[in-house]
Amino acid sequence: MNPSATFLFPALLTAFAGCCGTTRPTLSAADYPGTLQPPTNLPIEAVWQQHVTASWQAPGERREERGFDAAVQRRGDTLTVLGLSPMGSVGFSIEQGPDGIAVANHMPEQLPIPPRFVLLDVQRTLFPWLPPGASEVERDGERITERRAGGRPIERTFERLDADPPGVIRITYSWDNPAWAVPTRAVLDNGWFGYRLTIDTHGETRLGPPANGADGR
Repeated sequence: MNPSATFLFPALLTAFAGCCGTTRPTLSAADYPGTLQPPTNLPIEAVWQQHVTASWQAPGERREERGFDAAVQRRGDTLTVLGLSPMGSVGFSIEQGPDGIAVANHMPEQLPIPPRFVLLDVQRTLFPWLPPGASEVERDGERITERRAGGRPIERTFERLDADPPGVIRITYSWDNPAWAVPTRAVLDNGWFGYRLTIDTHGETRLGPPANGADGR
């Protein structure tokens, strides 16, 4: 397996390690607060082809950056995230479905962070979080704010009401393809743990009609 196919989890582990002050923290799902939504809350059934660039900086070290190809799919009541090699083979898959979270790891190393962390970042970025017309809501211990233009989000933030962890998760959006249900670029700055994810979407394939007549916005 090409090393770039196995990048995501070591990269985010390094980011968490810099935050926690240790080179190899033991992380549990509770270390990243947040509530996963049902996959059906994303109203579009589709596959999105993406390239993800992650960057982080541990205290006293230079900023590092690496990237990998990925795919996200919502079909029915299942959300699937794939980490891909440059040749398109699957390094890992994370699936959220009615029975919980399932992981298939084709890498020689175990996944060093809970798969729920990855699902949370995908959902914070792509899923709707506020009711129509609202710019702020308090939900599951978080204050979520959103700025919109043309009916679509251009900035979204998540802040813990108990300030644990402190800081803000801020996501900015670019919508260069108006026909797509997701942004062409989303940049997630995780102020809780000090990493940035730049998610460039370069393909969308619809799998079925929008749920409940929604258009994905």
